[in-house]
Amino acid sequence: MSILTHDVLVFQQTKNFSKNDFAIMDGAGQQVAHVETGGSALGRMFTGARQLTVFDGPDAPVIQVKDTMTFGRDRLEILDGAGAPLASLVKRITFFKTRITIDLQGEEMDLLGNIWGFDFQVTGTNGVVATVSREWSGMGNAFLGKSTYALHLDEGLTVPQRQAVIGSILALDLIREKEQRSS
Repeated sequence: MSILTHDVLVFQQTKNFSKNDFAIMDGAGQQVAHVETGGSALGRMFTGARQLTVFDGPDAPVIQVKDTMTFGRDRLEILDGAGAPLASLVKRITFFKTRITIDLQGEEMDLLGNIWGFDFQVTGTNGVVATVSREWSGMGNAFLGKSTYALHLDEGLTVPQRQAVIGSILALDLIREKEQRSS
């Protein structure tokens, strides 16, 4: 079964100084996809991860997330598995909070809640389309740079909406990493 057919996905992140990879499991704990960090090792050492690809199987990319170099607001592109543009994500600074917006070919979605603590909702024109919550993965995993969070997708989402939501959740990790490097 494809990652895009599951309504519950659990992301287990493995992070070190040069990569930000994930195993993605379904609600029963069966691995259904994985995420690999792209770009050169040297580039990742100096600028951090700037590209993530979700694979639904060996050599079968389904989503790509690319951090584009900009001055000012963070802008990331979400592409489908073939590299065609799907959505863009923009970090906006508003009074006393950060707002992150996804533009899926004219359809706007927002990430609302404790985004940096990974306890938030993705909302669209019809209300909540997904929720994300951090899960405790144990002291040993935390010490080794592993974190776990669950994504609950609305069952009525289309494939492009699912790709945009999954891509935006991964894009948050790129934004968080960039902020940690700059502070």
